Amino acid sequence: LSRTGDSLGSDRQEVLLVGKNKENFKSIVVEGRGLKTTWSASGGKLLHSVYNARNEFKPELWIVNAEGDGIGSNRKLLNVSTWADKCAMPDERFAYCGVPTTLQTGAGFAPDLANDTPDLLYKIDTVTGIKTQIPLEGFHVIDKIIISPDAKTLYFTGKNETGLNQVKL
Repeated sequence: LSRTGDSLGSDRQEVLLVGKNKENFKSIVVEGRGLKTTWSASGGKLLHSVYNARNEFKPELWIVNAEGDGIGSNRKLLNVSTWADKCAMPDERFAYCGVPTTLQTGAGFAPDLANDTPDLLYKIDTVTGIKTQIPLEGFHVIDKIIISPDAKTLYFTGKNETGLNQVKL
């Protein structure tokens, strides 16, 4: 990805997709600044977060097609306030994300503001928008999420803890 596309105002920007073999792909438009991304396992979808004035400069999660002639289509706000790098997408439809229980105004500018805020873990259906909470034991500030190849176990690391945590799906 290259954030060297056209600026489309203070709360929108064009992001260019750069091919490893010098392909010239279509661009996508993102509705804010502070772009963070997570690709689906096959690379067909791009989960991304941005912040803007409309949402008090808190991160918001979006999904968009990111493959072939469909690049940039089906762009959809998921109504989840978290950063895309706190998520994993084992397939084209579902995302698993750590979502802070509360966020201060401006957290998109300074993600460290949420380093002491516990996360809830959600499975998000990016087609229907349905969010299902996955129970966690204890207090966790999720850093990175990995889904096992058989999609039966979710592993995550925490910002304020050592080791690897796991949750059966």
